[in-house]
Amino acid sequence: MPGKMKLHVFDYVSILFSLAIIVFLSVNVYGKSTAARYVDIEASGKKYVYMLDKNQTVKVPGPLGITTVRIEDSRVFVTDSPCRDKLCIKALPLKKAGEWNACMPNKVFIRITGSKNDAPDSVSY
Repeated sequence: MPGKMKLHVFDYVSILFSLAIIVFLSVNVYGKSTAARYVDIEASGKKYVYMLDKNQTVKVPGPLGITTVRIEDSRVFVTDSPCRDKLCIKALPLKKAGEWNACMPNKVFIRITGSKNDAPDSVSY
């Protein structure tokens, strides 16, 4: 059996440097989302786009009347709608890109997108 290999100071420095690079890249790639998030609202053949980080109330016209959508604390939810069952109001607030809500009777569709040019990723297929 040949002699044991000893690690030198430079070997330890190289290993620590490599681990630091791996941690840094992992945090930057997987740890935070750099894409701005938007709220897309489609109704009456028109499309409206709002920033998710700006608190506001939006009145969206539909065939039955006005659907009121609230953007607050990076969440989106319907506060009022002229539909009969009010399922859109009972739905949980939208928080993440890809989540959606719709008032089908009033033909209002709400979706959060990661950016204005959002494209499906490989997981979507």
